[in-house]
Amino acid sequence: MGEIDGFQVLASFSDDEMEGFVTVISSSEPRQPIPDIDQLVQEIKRQGIVFGLDMERVWQALHDYNDGKPVQNYSVALGQPVEEGMDGRIEFKIDMSVQPKIVDSRVDYKEIDQFKSVEKGDLLAVKWKPRPGSRGTTVTGMAKSPRTGKTTLLFPGKNVVTQENTDAVYFYAGENGYVIVQSDRLSVFPVLTIKKDVDFSIGNIRFKGDVTIMGDVLPDFVVETTGKVTIYGTVLGSRIEAGGAVTIRGGVSGKDKGMVLSNEDIDISYVERGTIEGKKDVHVKTGVLNSTVLCYGKFYGDSPGGRVMESVIKAGQGIMAFNVGSPFTKRLDLICGMDVEKEKQLETANENLNNLVVELRQLKQKYGEENLKTQELAYFLRQYSGSKQVETDYHRYKELGALIQDCYNLVKQLQGEAFNVNAMVKVKGVVYPGTRIVIGEYELLVPKELHNVVFYKNTEEGAVKWTSEIRG
Repeated sequence: MGEIDGFQVLASFSDDEMEGFVTVISSSEPRQPIPDIDQLVQEIKRQGIVFGLDMERVWQALHDYNDGKPVQNYSVALGQPVEEGMDGRIEFKIDMSVQPKIVDSRVDYKEIDQFKSVEKGDLLAVKWKPRPGSRGTTVTGMAKSPRTGKTTLLFPGKNVVTQENTDAVYFYAGENGYVIVQSDRLSVFPVLTIKKDVDFSIGNIRFKGDVTIMGDVLPDFVVETTGKVTIYGTVLGSRIEAGGAVTIRGGVSGKDKGMVLSNEDIDISYVERGTIEGKKDVHVKTGVLNSTVLCYGKFYGDSPGGRVMESVIKAGQGIMAFNVGSPFTKRLDLICGMDVEKEKQLETANENLNNLVVELRQLKQKYGEENLKTQELAYFLRQYSGSKQVETDYHRYKELGALIQDCYNLVKQLQGEAFNVNAMVKVKGVVYPGTRIVIGEYELLVPKELHNVVFYKNTEEGAVKWTSEIRG
């Protein structure tokens, strides 16, 4: 405490010395005013408050004292706080959590999203560098050092590229694949290998790349990939969808709901009660039973001893089989000789044509064909009290004729294009009677047992014919 011309000054500090206070009391009667702020400031500094002095607060303290107001523990100084260093951190830009998803208010334990699939160029993570911080100063002039931020470790692994600036390092996928963090290394692997069955511990697989499964795919699970799929076990009532080729060593036991779809070739051991669809060729080694096979290219089921029974095989460019049908089973359909894509367009065009014809028929029944042909719009509006719907129907009738003709022309064009494919059905072993052979727009119901036979389209006779050595 210091005494100056009839008043006493006491400076004090907070425990951390980051705030300074002043108390001023009178030491004489009558109370003497403080004549000069410089005296007050000098005394405050002499008692140790040398940094962060707020002169406005000092002036306020002086005026309050001179006005007779108490000045006790009056805050007059603030220190410079320490800005602590910030630790480095990793910010993942993809959700790395593994937990079941909620679908329609229910937890779906198959959708656990265990394998984080990414595309080339995707931002995977940002490694923020530590920030050093800045020093602080107490009101007594003492320096306070900041805590140094800690560095977080993350390094690029396989198929990961980085970009760096002053604040952070950015990690990008160098290939399509799945992300994995091993210790302090971030990598992307283009081939996902499952060394066991696809079950609840694995969940549904949706992957941008190639997938290899060493075990089975259990019922009701899904494998979707942009690349190839190789399965060493059996597909059991599950769905496989691939942008690339599909190979299934153990075959497909579809349980009437299993499905395999591919934009490339499909190569499997057998198919039972399943659906197979490939944009190119389909190879089945041992047999097809109670199934549907569709491929845009060729179907190969001609391995020795292989058999196709009670199924529909539809292959745009031809069918090769070993044994077809059975003397004890239901009819089998072997269909080829069409552009599958054009045929789908033809189905759509036929459906559109049918809808237009039905619409035209309904208008004729509603208003009468002769009235629609001969009467003017004004007649209909008078007859039906100017109904807006009548006007709409009238104009629609007038345009339906042209629409139907255009659609009919499209159907005829697609019919020519869809079935203009040179394809055959070749059977190395036996074909049993009752098998239905369709090549292009022609079909044949096999009348008797045939061996080593080739079925082909005879356009001159407008029929499916065969050539072979007939036995029995």
